[in-house]
Parts: sequence; structure tokens; C-alpha cells
Amino acid sequence: MNRIAQGLTLVLLGAAALTSTVPTDLYLNWVKAGFGPFLIAAGVVMVVLGVLVIASELRGERHDAEEADEGPEHAEHHEGHGHDHARAPRVAWLLLLPVIAVFVVAPPALGAYTVESTGASSGPPPRTERSTSSSPFGDGLEEAGPNEVTRLAIREFVLRAWIDEERELAGRRVELVGFAVPEEEGGDGWYLARLQMSCCAADAVVNKVLITDRPAPETDTWWRVRGTWVEPEGDLYDVSRHEFSVDEMEAVTDPPDPYE
Repeated sequence: MNRIAQGLTLVLLGAAALTSTVPTDLYLNWVKAGFGPFLIAAGVVMVVLGVLVIASELRGERHDAEEADEGPEHAEHHEGHGHDHARAPRVAWLLLLPVIAVFVVAPPALGAYTVESTGASSGPPPRTERSTSSSPFGDGLEEAGPNEVTRLAIREFVLRAWIDEERELAGRRVELVGFAVPEEEGGDGWYLARLQMSCCAADAVVNKVLITDRPAPETDTWWRVRGTWVEPEGDLYDVSRHEFSVDEMEAVTDPPDPYE
């Protein structure tokens, strides 16, 4: 790989960063929305550096060609001051593979496979932080009328279900949106899940609710469900998974930002 190829690799990497942020929301499959400006800046820097490397190399090659045309005496005069055409190892061409992958087969957002391989949901908050009144998310459940549907993120619903010692969630109609995940082998239901991301896909945390009163849909398809919390017996802190009873469900398209 010569310096022109190295510069081209930088240009392609920068272009990949820019095409996944400026014209599309593809970058939301891997990082939080707040990282968009940083990806754009990094893409611009890489493109500019790549162009400078290529331009510098082309100027050097043109200068060498001019010296060769001037004859051997002139070439001897410039001996030791010529342009460096050192090449990087051939294995450096492998740097192009992730670039090609982004352009040709962009990695999708994390989905059912991640939920299944992770296993358990995110755990309950520490007992010292539990509330007996309302969710710290300010989900508006208290303001909703008896027959109104409250839209909650799955993480809000799960946290509320763990801290709602007064059982205020019981009987209240809730709307959730997530993707379908099969239950473990031998189970009699399926999960509606969503991944919660703090920084990037690598730190994603699973939030999910169990549904047993509707047939399992196709894995990784997205659904909007309306229904109620299945109130468990005993201490909420000991509940390993929260169950949701569905009144209505409809298929929806994948959201631009698949994470909560």
C-alpha cells in the first residue's frame, strides 16, 4: 500500500462517517444522538487529511519525473533529497475491509440476538433508592384519566413495576413500543424488548416485558402494544421478569433511534 492508497483509505473512512450522519440517521444504530456532531467533525478531518496525503504524494511523483527528464547530472545533484516512496506492509490493505463493510453491508442495530445472549434484564434499583410514590422519569401516569392510555418507554415501565409498592400501576392502561424476542426454550410466551444505551451499542442494557396472552410474532419485528401490568404477588424487589397483558397490538416500522 503506497501513500496514495493510504490517503484514499482516510478519505473513504471519513466519507463513511459523513454518509452515516449527514444524509441519514444510520449512526444511531451504534451511538447516541449526541455523538453525531463529533462523527461529522471526525469525518471532515479524515477526508481533508486523506486529500492532503494524496496531493502531497502526487506532487512528489511529478517532481521526481521532472528531475528524471533533466538528465542524470541533475538527478545526482538531488541525490539524497528525493521523495520517499516507502511502502506500508501489504497487510495494511486490510484497513479497507471495515470501510467496504460500512458502505456495502452496514451493521444493523442490536436486536433479539443481543437480548437472548445477554439473558436477564437490567436489575432493580437498590432498595435505598426505591420510591413509594412515582417513577423518577415523570411518566405522567398520575395525571392520566382512568380510561386514558399512558405512553411509557419499556425502561420506564420496568422501573415503575419494581418501585411501585403502592401498586398504582395496577389496572392502568399503558402503551409500549419494542421488538419481539422469543422466550427461553420451554417458555410459553415472548418478550417485548428495548435496549437502553448510555454511550454506544457496546454498553446497551436490556429492558423487556413478558407477554403470554398473544401468539409470538416474528423475531425482531417491532410492535406497539396497549394493555396492563400483570400484578405479581409478594415483594416487587424479588420479581425477576415483569409480565404485561395485551389488549391491543399493532405492527410498526423500525424507529429511527432504536434505543431508549
